[in-house]
Amino acid sequence: MEWIENKSILTPTSGFLGRGYTHSLNAYSGCAFAGTTCGLFCYAQHNHWITEGRPWGFYGAKKNTITCYRAEYDRIKRPRRGEPKPLKIYMSSSTDPYVPQEKQLGLTRSLLDEMVERPPDVLVVQTHTTLIERDLDVIQSVAQRCQVWVSITVETDRDELPAGFARPASLPSQRLETLKRFRGRGISTQATVSPLMPLANPEAFAVRLDQVCDRVILDHFLIGDGSKNGLRTKRTGFIDLLDAAGFGEWARLEKLWEIRNVMTAILGEARVLVSCEGFNAV
Repeated sequence: MEWIENKSILTPTSGFLGRGYTHSLNAYSGCAFAGTTCGLFCYAQHNHWITEGRPWGFYGAKKNTITCYRAEYDRIKRPRRGEPKPLKIYMSSSTDPYVPQEKQLGLTRSLLDEMVERPPDVLVVQTHTTLIERDLDVIQSVAQRCQVWVSITVETDRDELPAGFARPASLPSQRLETLKRFRGRGISTQATVSPLMPLANPEAFAVRLDQVCDRVILDHFLIGDGSKNGLRTKRTGFIDLLDAAGFGEWARLEKLWEIRNVMTAILGEARVLVSCEGFNAV
């Protein structure tokens, strides 16, 4: 496992996340979930500043994350001159904060511990896995100091995907249970159905989401993958897999609006947000 030298852990946001957040935070580089379902269509794999021409995968962990966070936090929130500035953090934008390596390295956990003492104004913790449950207590402590959202991707209600699709990082049903546990502790939760994948029972899925999260963010690769008409996703095998499984209609934008109508009928208009507007609604 490679340790990556770095002088900064807070990256100023722009583009897709620029309206809702001041900084993103990535304790790891690349992602160990490259071989899972989300790795197929992961938007970060198209960022050459991250991949540097390498195949998409896990590249390593960053050194001095706590030292960097303390120094950058103090410059922003405890300046020697002038007023404190807003600090709204999206963790993480180009990797999952709960990659398998986190079990041993605990970089995300250490940062959360530090945020109890140095809380941002807003923290969104975005993951695809149930490992986040390990940190339920510390996230609850951070939530007592600032606005916190636990955001878990649940692209589909199908625990078993058609032939050709890789296994998910965590089963969708398990992720829903994780959202329920955080919400039960009074922590704000959101399910990101992003990008939308084929659903077995949209109505039942919406009912379940109503029970476990405060809001839902819907997205489709045609508007959310950062390229015109979803060209990045079209270069992957995602659409071919949908076609082979008989789900070609899910590659069309009309399906997003159809599912949005189902969701809003059950959760209400205010709790169902779409793409960039939804991700920046903090």
